Order: sequence, then structure tokens, then C-alpha cells
Amino acid sequence: MSYKQVPELQSLLSAVEKKYGAPLLSTNDFNVLAAILKFEGRETLSSSTLKRLWNYVSQETTPRKATLDVLARFVGHKDFKDYRLSLLGSANDSSAFLDVTILSADEVKQNEEVTIGWEPNRVVRLRKVGDSLFEVEESINSKLREGDRLQCSCFFKGLPLIIPSVQRGEDRLPSFIAGKSTGLNLIRTES
Repeated sequence: MSYKQVPELQSLLSAVEKKYGAPLLSTNDFNVLAAILKFEGRETLSSSTLKRLWNYVSQETTPRKATLDVLARFVGHKDFKDYRLSLLGSANDSSAFLDVTILSADEVKQNEEVTIGWEPNRVVRLRKVGDSLFEVEESINSKLREGDRLQCSCFFKGLPLIIPSVQRGEDRLPSFIAGKSTGLNLIRTES
């Protein structure tokens, strides 16, 4: 899996663009952001490093933790780990109204794909094959496998996904939980 598909990283890049005030689309944007990082945080990231992170240039490298820490500090966090934890929100209350993104299985058309992700670096692409029935098309770093079938009525961003059972060929597996500690951090539909 490309690091560019990691949901937490994509969230961080979006947060940086939000603070920057615009999408990073040109060499000038990356030069200006590098200058802002140096001025505000007295930390240096080259514009070429930033271009690789945003896939502005096609050079596949995995970002260093120090690079992600600089960007996390830019958006107001101690480091990238702290940023990732902030995506969880407050878990101290035993009940609450949810202000989260919800995707109901009823909203997904037959044969439409849903991509879900959770920490650490788990991404699963599902295809709707029946009423609330999905088949795994691709599984990256997850215990779910291609061809597994599962019933799911809703996907909640920020909450764990609990699947009562998974059908793997002729075998019915026990309950499965995705994003147990951090919840789903990626929900995307694709036709």
C-alpha cells in the first residue's frame, strides 16, 4: 500500500492545506509553505519534500516521522502521534449525540464500492452484493481477506465497525471489529 493511501496522513495533509488557506497546487505554493514552516515553527522542510508528500512529483518515498511531526506541529499538535490521537475525539462520556459521518448500506447502490480505513494503516475495499451484504474486493493490512462476505447496515466515521460474522468460503467466522481503539477514519464510496 502506498503511504498516500493512509487515512491519517491524508487527514493531516488536508489540515495543513486548511491552515495554509488553499490547496497546494503549484511550485510556488510549496515554496511558500516551506517558508511559513520555517518562520512559524523554526523548522525546515524543503519544498521538494512537501511536493513528494502531496504527490506533486512522482517519487515514491515513505515520509520520515520527523517530517510528519513538523506538519502536525504546524496544525497545532505536539507531534504526529498526538495528531492521530486527536482524530479520536473525547472518549470520556458514556453517552453522547453523534456528530459523525454516517454511510448507510441503503445509500450504497448494488455493485458500488465502499473503501474503509482504520489505524494502523488498514484499508479495505468492499463491493455491495446484496441488501447490507458486502464482499471484500481488496484488503490491505487487515485480517479480512478478498472474497470474504459480511453484513453491515451502517459505517460510522470515528467509531469502530462491528461485523456480527464474516463468511469466508464455507466457513462462518466469529464477530469482527475494525478500528477497535480509534474507529474508522476513512469512508469513501466509488461507483
